[in-house]
Amino acid sequence: MFQRVLHLLPIRLCRALPWLAATLALPLQAATYLTIGTGPLNGVYYPTGGAICRLLNEESGSHGLHCSVQSTSGSLANLKALAQGNIQLALVQSDVLHHAAHGTGPFQGQPPADQLRSLYRLHQESLTLLASATSNINTLADIEGKRVDLGNPGSGERVTSQALLDAMGWQAKSFAPVIPAAANNRLEGLCDGTLDAAFVVAGHPNQAIGDLTGRCKARLIPIEGEQIDRLLKQHPYYQRGRIGANLYPGQTSGINTFAVTAELVALASLPEGEVRTVRDVLSGRLKQFTRLHPALTQLTLEGMLGEAEVPRHTGMADAPPTLLPETLSPAPATSEALATSAAQPTEVAHPAGEEAKQAAGETGAPSPEGTPATSSGQTPGALLPTPSAATTTEPGASSVLEGAAVEQGGTLTGTAAPSPSAVVSGAQPASPAPAEPASTAPAPAAPSGASPTAEGTPAQ
Repeated sequence: MFQRVLHLLPIRLCRALPWLAATLALPLQAATYLTIGTGPLNGVYYPTGGAICRLLNEESGSHGLHCSVQSTSGSLANLKALAQGNIQLALVQSDVLHHAAHGTGPFQGQPPADQLRSLYRLHQESLTLLASATSNINTLADIEGKRVDLGNPGSGERVTSQALLDAMGWQAKSFAPVIPAAANNRLEGLCDGTLDAAFVVAGHPNQAIGDLTGRCKARLIPIEGEQIDRLLKQHPYYQRGRIGANLYPGQTSGINTFAVTAELVALASLPEGEVRTVRDVLSGRLKQFTRLHPALTQLTLEGMLGEAEVPRHTGMADAPPTLLPETLSPAPATSEALATSAAQPTEVAHPAGEEAKQAAGETGAPSPEGTPATSSGQTPGALLPTPSAATTTEPGASSVLEGAAVEQGGTLTGTAAPSPSAVVSGAQPASPAPAEPASTAPAPAAPSGASPTAEGTPAQ
């Protein structure tokens, strides 16, 4: 009898194997993959995407959604990749998003992108004018006839600086010729004497700007005047901004300027269930989300759900969940983690939702951005993805294009930031994300729960 059982056992096991394999494969078949198009590795967009993916991947076992971050050259590249289906979510400047939705600006001659949908409005980024130490530039009007870098062609930064030029009545011939520089080294001209001024869209304080103001004595110039007032009244996707005092060497007073808002968008075709999962995770863990990068600290749910440049995705229509208790343990600041200042802003910047009043042209005093850098105190948990592991779709993606990394705390006169540690923990999925083949390195450390997807060539 015993021998007969042993004889039949292999047969029964063979019959059971297909059923067992199918059962084990069910979780993998149910998994869904999202890739977020962000920006250069040293910008704010990339770690912001990493923060979103970190929270999503930590709960992927319950909702089946796996998230990865893709480094790009910025807003225009993200919109192109979104339209091609290479990414599912994108971070886009508010002015670029407006132009895409209306077929204007860099999208002139193209049909309006009427399938774009908003999920959230996020942090602000200021248009920042830097002047070299020897340029004799003290006001915005002084840059006329000078050698001015307006931002890399095809970047969101260039879109914003072009809006300023239009408001001032300037054209390309209003400035002296500029010697072309590498995309990732274009600001060095402020140090070597080949540039008089340059525009940067950035969060503050910013390490690259700290390096230029410290090492090369570059100066921040206010962007203000009647033309700027008219610009803000005509274009509500811009808001007044103010760079706080004492953020950089030699900068003892606040600097007036105007700013854009980073918006998280998708196509209308993205399933409501996936959007609802993103909404529930970010809304329910908002406190943890705002601690994952200094640029996110002032976000509120009300501001994030403020009026956007495109219609809200239908997956955002339901009431968001109640905020959950904090479950994210702050990561200790180490040599691999980018520490940030614990000091709070002396004047808090308006949340994105409240900026609409200023964007409409009200003349109230703008709020300063950032906080003075200090050498003491650290805010735990402000970690950036590992640049060396990122998927990059643009050779010059490491340049400061859209929102250079906000470095709060410590000395801002150093050089490049240390290689930070990953911000995402989560189980590695057994199968890659359904997308175009990646052309470079493995998935960035930030969203370790999914494989990267390749992006189309950024708009030139």
